Amino acid sequence: MPKKADPTDGNLQDLRRGTGAKALYFGALATGLLLVLAAALPGHMTTDSVIQLAEGRTGVQRSFNPAFMSWLLGKFDSVLSGTSLFVTFNVALFFGSLAILPWLARRTHWLAVPALLAVIATPQVLIYQGIVWKDVFFANAAIAGTVLLALSVGEGTGRAGRRLAWGGGLALLVVAALVRQNGILALVAAALAVGLAAGSRQGWKAGLSATGTLLGAGLVAFVAMTLVMERLMPPASPEAAGAGLRIIQHFDLVGVAARDPKTPLEPLQSEDPQAAATLRALAAKGYNPERVDAVSNAPGLGEALWQTPEGVVAKTWANLPTADVGDYAAHRLAVFRQVFLTPNILACLPVSTGVQGPELVLAELSLPARESRQDRELYNYASRFFGTPVLSHLPYALISLATMVLLLLRGRPSDFVMAGLQAGALAFAGSFLVIALSCDYRYLYFLDLAAMTGLIFLALDPSGLGRRFWRLST
Repeated sequence: MPKKADPTDGNLQDLRRGTGAKALYFGALATGLLLVLAAALPGHMTTDSVIQLAEGRTGVQRSFNPAFMSWLLGKFDSVLSGTSLFVTFNVALFFGSLAILPWLARRTHWLAVPALLAVIATPQVLIYQGIVWKDVFFANAAIAGTVLLALSVGEGTGRAGRRLAWGGGLALLVVAALVRQNGILALVAAALAVGLAAGSRQGWKAGLSATGTLLGAGLVAFVAMTLVMERLMPPASPEAAGAGLRIIQHFDLVGVAARDPKTPLEPLQSEDPQAAATLRALAAKGYNPERVDAVSNAPGLGEALWQTPEGVVAKTWANLPTADVGDYAAHRLAVFRQVFLTPNILACLPVSTGVQGPELVLAELSLPARESRQDRELYNYASRFFGTPVLSHLPYALISLATMVLLLLRGRPSDFVMAGLQAGALAFAGSFLVIALSCDYRYLYFLDLAAMTGLIFLALDPSGLGRRFWRLST
């Protein structure tokens, strides 16, 4: 006869503790969701948000932001005027990701509850989740997509569930890339991680196949959706499509010329000597590594660059890394220092509450500006963390790196994919070394949120994390 279960058996006790901890975790998650929605609704908006809502309503792009975010805002707005429905969906996307994490763990440890509560109390969750920014939606979509992919390789997921999770994860990562162009790095990292997970169980050929399938499907979907968006959300002017890259080019030319007015500027010097002379003369006055907006401090500088012959600025910019590698590198490092370390965080829009935007656009939307008592209280709450590690990207980068290493060493299939989330977030942050235009804190929001998600995942099931590391170190 089978032996009767001993109520004092260690495995049963672990199971009971795990069940109780899971119940506490979901209770804390539900409470946090309600708290964040209470702080978020009907949504906080800045100039970008207001313009994107207007774009969504009219179906025409006025800015150089990716079209998908504006289109989605318009769709939610057509069901319920304003941003309340979008904010609710966006918050649910992130909290839904956190709800899936226990199903990736072999057991639920009680440490996950304080870790979750600490994460919810940060401004990055309590307040940022209510801000209608593409950076927040991108981060939520990328995290949700990667968590679903982790579920698709999980040991306890059935075949049908794996397919659904794989398809949902792919769709969300494509959406993330449509919202943030350099967000394609999250898709690449996730594809490599899924391949690593498959390879760990079935060999390197299966790993390569898994990576190739996911990445190939993602890139095809991304290109197809980009073409669709061009038809659904046409730009108000043809020049708007390449304006974002052109502004990066101007910023880099100004940054290098500010450091060395004698730097080579070919073919700009030959094709438009007057513009080159203006750039050399005014670059120092129009340069601030904190923000590209400083170019407007030198009247005539921006106009001279915009009026150059077609293609000349792009060719001159492409030559910078080789023509003046030292000054180009110094400029880019100075800009990245501002966005990554935010030495003057008050200059980097650390948080935003209420509704602000151009008066004409607000009037067009019938949307009044807002600064309520709750908005002020939320901002005051966030301000307590200014200048602390809680609102600083560097600690999250270190947490993300450490989390990635621990998960790779433990080596469960879902660990590999969650490590891929950290790799994608770190790569995304690193891409701003080349493309950063200003130091706004929200630009690296994905890094903070991915690190927090990874920390909760580790706290849910810390078993086995140190064993392989200990073996390698001894």
